[in-house]
Amino acid sequence: FRDEEFFQPKKILEDEGATVVVASTTARICRGMKGGSAQADIAIADAKADDYAAVVLCGGSSVPEFLWNDKKLQELVGAMSTAGKIVAAICLSTVVLAKAKLLAGREATVYFLPHAIEELKNGGAKYVTEPLVIHNNIILAEGPPDSQSFGQAIRNALET
Repeated sequence: FRDEEFFQPKKILEDEGATVVVASTTARICRGMKGGSAQADIAIADAKADDYAAVVLCGGSSVPEFLWNDKKLQELVGAMSTAGKIVAAICLSTVVLAKAKLLAGREATVYFLPHAIEELKNGGAKYVTEPLVIHNNIILAEGPPDSQSFGQAIRNALET
């Protein structure tokens, strides 16, 4: 994962009193690209939309390999969105929402990699180079420099 995309939003949410549950492909220690680490509390496959107010996906160089085609993750973000809960993704993880058909007909941002932009478009999204894009309960951010505003947008959405 990309350290600032994980740690900055997590800190903003925890500072507001939120309980953050970390999920990954398995419950294990996850390593950040810049040397940080985080313990995954649960496997994505065990996460249930009814148990959470939001799902937040961070980016990183391993996201295309491990998360883009994770059907359980696509089901989770779909269920969260259908329930009107917050679905937030930054950097390369916005593609997961496109693959879950949550971005069809909407403007969406993603970290600038041609393959990621292509995947957004394949999911029906209109690619824009905005640092932050918000559609009701869906919050998208472009990349690492936007981690702080991404976390603040999630916090603000949870307060309403």
